[in-house]
Amino acid sequence: MTVSITQRIEWDMGHRLGDGYPSKCRHAHGHRYVAEVSFTAPDLDRYGMVVDFGDIKRLCKTWIDDNIDHAFLVYDKDPSLLAFLRAEDNRHHVVSFNTTAENIATWLVGVLQRTIDTDAAIGSRGIQVTRLKLHETPNGWAEWVADAQP
Repeated sequence: MTVSITQRIEWDMGHRLGDGYPSKCRHAHGHRYVAEVSFTAPDLDRYGMVVDFGDIKRLCKTWIDDNIDHAFLVYDKDPSLLAFLRAEDNRHHVVSFNTTAENIATWLVGVLQRTIDTDAAIGSRGIQVTRLKLHETPNGWAEWVADAQP
């Protein structure tokens, strides 16, 4: 039996799709992103928890607030947008991928996993991100799910 917990995290962020994307999403725009992030651990802690929701908020929500909330996520192959954001001293975070919901979800899994793993209080417990559902709009989302263990 596996027990998981899920925390909902919300933030506002802008982006645009690059690589010559042909629709209106090639224009700079923003979303109210919602991530539903699920975690598991090999064992429940002594209190019967996978991980305290407060620890997830302290670690994961803080990383999001500090790095991408009210910021622009910029593909590193979009030099004109990057130059504009720098010239205007606008908050931004540069990534090495086209900023689709699918790519953002996959990237966030790695970011949040590293954030959990490096925390002194809970990093050694083997807590894993096992699912991340990223809502880009209320009606559209991408979902990353960990591969089943053999």
